[in-house]
Amino acid sequence: MAQFIKFNCTANQPEVLIATNQIAAVTTNGAGTATTIQLNTSATANWVITHTIALATAAQNSVVEAIYKAIKANPGGIVSTVGSPVLTEQVTLPVSPGAQGRVVVTAPATFVTYTQNAWTA
Repeated sequence: MAQFIKFNCTANQPEVLIATNQIAAVTTNGAGTATTIQLNTSATANWVITHTIALATAAQNSVVEAIYKAIKANPGGIVSTVGSPVLTEQVTLPVSPGAQGRVVVTAPATFVTYTQNAWTA
């Protein structure tokens, strides 16, 4: 298990390091188009990470899974980065008989963006 997990955020601090030995649980709270992941710590405050997935989507659980995977990853290491799960898959045109193995991508895949982070009391 790494000693810290890292989030790459687009606002506030661009990189956030959170000590894994302080994380007691991961909870989600959602409203509208943004959702927060709260890392409940053993201290008197919690880290709140805001991202771009609404709570009701299936991808919501993939963010929590990414956090738990980052906590378990890199045994003996210092830092493990929380990945950005797929938000929407890429869109391709149906394969035609003369395509010769080529697949035309009409829309690229998009990924979860961690937009904000805050230490809350």
